[in-house]
Amino acid sequence: MMSLFHFRIAKRLIISIVICGLLIGIRIWWVNHHLPQIPVESYKEKTWVPLEGAFEEVANENGEGTKHYSLMVESAVVRTYDDYLEAHGVTPAHPGAHGTTPCVVDVAIRVRNEGPGQGGLSIFSMVLVSERQNQYFVPDVFETDSLWPQVQKGANSTISIKPGTELVMHIPYVTNAVGSDVYATPMKDRQFYLLASRMPTRKLINVSATVD
Repeated sequence: MMSLFHFRIAKRLIISIVICGLLIGIRIWWVNHHLPQIPVESYKEKTWVPLEGAFEEVANENGEGTKHYSLMVESAVVRTYDDYLEAHGVTPAHPGAHGTTPCVVDVAIRVRNEGPGQGGLSIFSMVLVSERQNQYFVPDVFETDSLWPQVQKGANSTISIKPGTELVMHIPYVTNAVGSDVYATPMKDRQFYLLASRMPTRKLINVSATVD
């Protein structure tokens, strides 16, 4: 049987554990309550979204950053690998080699720079999130046969245009996978959010995709 001494020791230990857990809980609540909240703005398709310096990863991308940039989602179409290329004037090097699965969301994004600086924005970090918020899709730039470099020649991770000009990009979004799974995974979602910026304001654009 437990002696009175051991009982008191165990009781104190239990009380200490309870108090410690309570203090940790209070600390977690305090931190969460006092963390700076990131404002979220939502926009519809075919609506100009002023970035106003909001960015994905680097605030001063290419100097001025996104200070004078705006963008608009014009359309989104679910396509196969070959259909995406052909829709933008590129003949597939190996027709049918990537299957006939509708695996790409072709998102038409119009970018405008009202200047005076040239600036730029990190386009590869603009992920497409399913409306269910359980999956996200990335620009197809990381595979050997990636679609984006074939259509947008000379493109890199930063889109930068001259002041007073606009540019329409057809960005191919695919499942966040590697290898053959990228083009073998069917695109089942039709409603998305485009994450146009992360900081200091999170700007989301609703995207509704049709099927080619």
